[in-house]
Amino acid sequence: MPESIEARKARRKREAIRGVALFALFQAACVVAFLSLCLIPELPRWLFWLLAVLALLSAIPIPVSLVVLRQRFKEIEGGELDAAAQY
Repeated sequence: MPESIEARKARRKREAIRGVALFALFQAACVVAFLSLCLIPELPRWLFWLLAVLALLSAIPIPVSLVVLRQRFKEIEGGELDAAAQY
């Protein structure tokens, strides 16, 4: 029995949320790792700043991924994948 359109949309939304959540989790782990490396005593000042910048750069994509998720939801609701699958 073919999957209904609403069930397919719900499944695609769950997959999108799962992907963004996993991405955010990995990025957050990188931020925590870089920040914890900053706490090493007697760390050279240049290395401290390098690790701090890397932590900041690792945190930037997390809110951007939420914007991408919102755009993905619009694509799913608009049925763009279903229309493209007909060709």
